[in-house]
Amino acid sequence: MKKKVIVLISACILIAVLTALGGLCRGVGSLWLRVLLLAIVNLCNAAVALVAMKITGIRADIDTKNLKQFAIGAVIALSLSLVLAFIPALCGFSLVGSHKDFSWFGVIYPFLNYFLIIGPVEELVFRMYIQETMVSFFGRKKYFGVIIAAFLFGLWHLINGSWLQVLFTFGIGLVFGFCKHLIKDCKYLGLSFGHGLYDFLNEIVRLFIV
Repeated sequence: MKKKVIVLISACILIAVLTALGGLCRGVGSLWLRVLLLAIVNLCNAAVALVAMKITGIRADIDTKNLKQFAIGAVIALSLSLVLAFIPALCGFSLVGSHKDFSWFGVIYPFLNYFLIIGPVEELVFRMYIQETMVSFFGRKKYFGVIIAAFLFGLWHLINGSWLQVLFTFGIGLVFGFCKHLIKDCKYLGLSFGHGLYDFLNEIVRLFIV
């Protein structure tokens, strides 16, 4: 237990520092250098989580043969996007940000970034590592671990965001977290796909509806 706590605190601090550095990268003038630096920061966060999992003996639930997980991830993403993005935008207000002018870069880059970087990294850090660690602390009341992991997911967005984002992402973290905790076939790859799809759909709403 003590080892897990020490590793968890150390990992969270390191991830927070890396994320803050990622925020500074957004001020880099060169677009491609900025994209590269942000990708490196996110991959470093993933590396921290993987090392922490190795030290504490947490096994990755990667199941490439389970196709149900992708359907589950898609349902989660579509449901969240419908409630939080599409319906509000069609009603005349946006919960996912202001309008963005269309460009092919504005479609292709978010698609690649969300599906290959953001979704996999954030699910690895918060659902696979932090949530599983937290759940292991609470015995029969494992749902407390899910709630705390979701809260940390929300709080993490304060580093480069706002308190509104904290509340917003805390709620999203609860949805992804409880789906992983309660649904048998809801695995890492499916959640990563769902997370990436949800974020990408929000970009589509900002481009074409808001």
